[in-house]
Amino acid sequence: MSDAASRELEDTEAVRETAGLRVRVSVSDGPQAKGPPRPAARRRLANLILGKAFLELLLLAALAVSFHYDIFPPTFQGSLDLAEARSVRGWVVDRSRPGEAVEVQLYLDGKFVAGGFADQPRPDVQARGFAPDERHGFVFDLDPPRGGEHEARVYAVHASGEGRRRTLQLVGEPLRFAAK
Repeated sequence: MSDAASRELEDTEAVRETAGLRVRVSVSDGPQAKGPPRPAARRRLANLILGKAFLELLLLAALAVSFHYDIFPPTFQGSLDLAEARSVRGWVVDRSRPGEAVEVQLYLDGKFVAGGFADQPRPDVQARGFAPDERHGFVFDLDPPRGGEHEARVYAVHASGEGRRRTLQLVGEPLRFAAK
């Protein structure tokens, strides 16, 4: 290599000799096209990734709330008042349509037993301001179940998913009772 070429090479590269090996390292001041990002760029990238993850989480939460509201609207109010071997009684009102009777289903020990409408007189429901009329009670008369402990659950039935499916929503708390 000529002396001029050698000096030019030394101007653009640092030559290091280690253990008898010559290693050339670039000492250019120009922008780095390749290599690891600088700390500020890493921080900016991390912030962008975190921001994107946060926005995706917000979108997912909004979809979940919307889906839950469609499936289980918070408009049903009611109570399972009595459960015994011969009958199950209570009331339910759909606050979005308080003048209409709600379809209900009775389950004993997790098995469907009967269905009907909450259209029996319940003056206390109207008196407490839950509905404009008193016809929101339900009564299921039962053949006595076998002896032992049983659990009664009543569900309000409503259309969801723009009427494509029917959904059950628990009315009040389940009641346990004993049959002889």
